[in-house]
Amino acid sequence: MPALSPSGNSPADITTRPLSVNTLAQLSAITGTDYDHERAKIAVQNAAREDLEPLGQLVSAAAEVYIHVSPVRLPLTELVWQAHNDTPVIIWCEKDGGWIVITYAGWFSLRVAEGDHPTARRSITRKELAAKLGLSGIKEIVEAGIVHPERTAHDMSVHAAQARHEQMYGSNGAGQHRNGHGNGHAHAHLHLSPVTRFFRLLKAERQEIVTLLIFSIFSGILYLAAPLAVDAVVSNLAFGGQSQPYFQALVIVGVALMAALSLQALITGLQYYISDIIQRRIFVRAAADLAYRLPRVRAESLEGVHAPELVNRFLDVVTAQKSTALLLLDGVNLTLGSLIGMVLLALYHPVLLMFVAILLLLIVLVLWLCGRGAVETSIAESRTKYDLVNWFEEIAAYPFLFKGPGGYQLAYERSNHLASEYVMRRSAHFRVVMRQIIGLLILSVLAGATLLVLGGWLVVSQQITLGQLVASELIMSAIVASLAKMGKKLEAWYDAMAAMDKLGHIFDLEIERETGEQPVKKEGGASVVADSLTFGYNEHSPLFHLRTFTIQPGARAAIVGPHGAGASSLLDILFSLRTPTSGHVCIDGLDLRSWYLEALRDHVQLLRRDEIVDATVVENLRLGRADIGMDEIREALVRVGLLDRLLARPEGLNLRLKIGGAPLSGNERTRLLLARSLVQRPRLLLVDELFDSLDPESFKTLSAAILDKSLPWTVVLTTRDHDVTQLCDQVIQLAPCNLTDGTASTQLKG
Repeated sequence: MPALSPSGNSPADITTRPLSVNTLAQLSAITGTDYDHERAKIAVQNAAREDLEPLGQLVSAAAEVYIHVSPVRLPLTELVWQAHNDTPVIIWCEKDGGWIVITYAGWFSLRVAEGDHPTARRSITRKELAAKLGLSGIKEIVEAGIVHPERTAHDMSVHAAQARHEQMYGSNGAGQHRNGHGNGHAHAHLHLSPVTRFFRLLKAERQEIVTLLIFSIFSGILYLAAPLAVDAVVSNLAFGGQSQPYFQALVIVGVALMAALSLQALITGLQYYISDIIQRRIFVRAAADLAYRLPRVRAESLEGVHAPELVNRFLDVVTAQKSTALLLLDGVNLTLGSLIGMVLLALYHPVLLMFVAILLLLIVLVLWLCGRGAVETSIAESRTKYDLVNWFEEIAAYPFLFKGPGGYQLAYERSNHLASEYVMRRSAHFRVVMRQIIGLLILSVLAGATLLVLGGWLVVSQQITLGQLVASELIMSAIVASLAKMGKKLEAWYDAMAAMDKLGHIFDLEIERETGEQPVKKEGGASVVADSLTFGYNEHSPLFHLRTFTIQPGARAAIVGPHGAGASSLLDILFSLRTPTSGHVCIDGLDLRSWYLEALRDHVQLLRRDEIVDATVVENLRLGRADIGMDEIREALVRVGLLDRLLARPEGLNLRLKIGGAPLSGNERTRLLLARSLVQRPRLLLVDELFDSLDPESFKTLSAAILDKSLPWTVVLTTRDHDVTQLCDQVIQLAPCNLTDGTASTQLKG
């Protein structure tokens, strides 16, 4: 997190703003984060300078005191269910001019903290909260923040991803993950076993899970109403059932049974609702965490990995959701219901107690002995599934290749090979599951027959009643049915374990450092000083060695060199994506290793070809910044000569672009990227070969738009175009090369 500099604002000024130090103190107390009053005071002051709405200020300031706030927009009725003691939801109340923190959502009321007192709580209904926020109803969408604590500074390390990961999924212990293709990542990961990771995932839902367990216990007890009612009816019939009192008792028993079963049905419905809430929370928490991580993943973490395919593993969140719901509902209900039924059997007679004990022992042995290797085979099956998905992505990414000679055959043969491998893995996994199912089915047959023999003998010897025998058989029938259904629950468990393994691939990726300094913002271009800079992907063969240069604020500098000389890598270093092998770089006099990266990248922008997302033209230019107006966007598009072209289209500036920039042409995509820089107004602009290979008219327009001396920024670009170098103040040569017009780079100005 950034180290901050005090400003001259007084405490009185701070507390009258939408965000105050007391708000941060309150969130720190609720989440258990270490609180530093001085840091919080400076964080609030810095956030106030950014001219953001209240929630934006909170996100900015909270990050500086090790609290992560994820902005969300959800209907109020859905939002409140995201609230938890360790992950509260915070909402800005415009009506009262204060923050409302929801720490717990119950069935009928919410527990909220208002004002700035960290321990004050009160209950409020959803309708009361909606009225307080000025909403028309509880289903109206509201903007809020979900609060997650960060690790304190002394806990941070190079494994920052694991440090944050422990807050949600946990990640201690040594090991190395493998990607979906069975290849190791370029770096080691600390990770947990799938079982431990699964229970860490559910830890945040412990209150709801405890509620489900209590409901399951009551449901299991109420289920015994039917066998007990049958016991009463049969026992009375055995002594004669033609009397009027008997019929009256029968009606009473029937009404009591209906009431018990109705209550059980109600409890089951509530269990389904709670389970759905848990599923939503799992998805939202995972999505928020991944949205935080992906932009911060270290470049080295993705070397040797196809990142878009790797992110597909997020879809296993859905598998985790469904498996968790199945286990918490059917699995827990069947297990507890069977255990309660066994307890009732044991109460009937000591012989039945021994029978139940032996049955439980055999069930455990069958599950353990027959299920060895099931988790591993489930993970192996899941990996082959993603291998096939990756291959289909490659076919879709290179359609012309696979339409050419041999393409059809290659697509079919490789797909057939991977599908066959999946079938083999699936078969191996199913053999393990089938062993367990067969073992449980054999147990169910033996248990049912044995109980009938034992029960009949006990009735004949007058040690239990006929009604107790009938009740025992009903209970055993339910247990047998539970054992028969256990196979599906076991598959859900193994699917959950495979899902946890896959989620670990993306949630265990190392992220960039979250500490550093945040200098006071400056106007104009940024200065760049590189001293004895060396970098290479292989330490024995560096791309460039001991390069030293200085770029003055507002200068235009060109980096030239042949392909493979490291020009693009040098831009990565200036953007702090990569770390030099030796030497150092200073931007605005501060070593890049000391910068708080989010603050650095507020000042620095890197442009590369086709870095366009699936969004409208306007959204691609704003990149989430609400402070950028349409006038600025239109002006930038005019300067790069793109506005008229876009307005000529039916959609205008609302044209929806695909990933990479389609349906725009290559030239139009370059114009759009450069317009983005004009809109974003960075102090240091890094351009990677966008000016090369432009036609003369486009070059004239775009170079004037970006390299104009009147623009208050520093521009560093890579090029092998002689015309580009002529427009720059200095040329940084990484290695001798010939430019596009045949000029030797050694002849250029330094």
